[in-house]
Amino acid sequence: MRVLVSDFGGLRVKWGIFEEGELVERGITDSSSISDPQKFKLFLNRFSFDRFVLGFAGLIKEGTILHAPNHPRWEGYNLYRVFSEYDLLVDNDANLFTLGEAIYGAGKGKRFVLGVTLGTGVGGGLVIDGEIVRGAGGLGMEIGHITIGMEGPPCNCGSYGCAESYLGGVYFVERASRLFLRHGRSAPKSMKHLEEAARIGVSLARSLWEEYGRYLGILVASLINIFDPEVIVLGGGIAGAYDLFKENMFKEIRRRRVAYVLDTEIVPSALGPDAALWGGCYLVCGTEASPNKSPKGNSESQT
Repeated sequence: MRVLVSDFGGLRVKWGIFEEGELVERGITDSSSISDPQKFKLFLNRFSFDRFVLGFAGLIKEGTILHAPNHPRWEGYNLYRVFSEYDLLVDNDANLFTLGEAIYGAGKGKRFVLGVTLGTGVGGGLVIDGEIVRGAGGLGMEIGHITIGMEGPPCNCGSYGCAESYLGGVYFVERASRLFLRHGRSAPKSMKHLEEAARIGVSLARSLWEEYGRYLGILVASLINIFDPEVIVLGGGIAGAYDLFKENMFKEIRRRRVAYVLDTEIVPSALGPDAALWGGCYLVCGTEASPNKSPKGNSESQT
């Protein structure tokens, strides 16, 4: 059986082809080129597959995209109807990330795994005993919209002071750009540029990553106090800068976590950009899936 899994994020769409539970091909493309369901259908025509798993960055209930701030042209569509010609399974992308890490990655062997995805926005997932916890209405674990600043900046969800408005890549780059311009420097265009600046010793960039760690520590401490998980796995593109923000993150966690809560491991993703792909494969293939063999191609290649 050939299974196509697509991780449709804020800026990029990662995809993988699995055969008998092994990842045999993968790729990545810019989401702006497939910005609505009809264009995505054309994109899917290049593949041959038996099952299709779509992890989408947005609020999803029974296959309908209720809210997708980075992809508003998808809102209101029931994907089971739009893609009715396929044997389809739809879930939130952060749920699939967390499931992949819980079964095969940094949470393997743990019963209670919480995932945090740091990218264009901030997402979250919770897996207990190998099962995704979605909440009563299927819309739980929107941790990016936990308030961490009462008078904080506006968020695209309509609220203020959300974790995403401090930690989401779009928001943080805007803040970094204002500070860089105020100091007479060229503004970074992405979190990757900000990471590169910090790594070559730009003090303003390094101080911004320290600030990022403090805000993330506030969020993570709250998650520990609420859920008491065995491990929290940090994923998404921004997690690649883990070494730049971890010290301040842990300082803030130690300040804010309940003293009697057991120590929680907080680690970066073990599966990297493939985590959600493996989570999607597990939903279809179960224990037949095996991440031990290297796939063809490169997860950073453009399609």
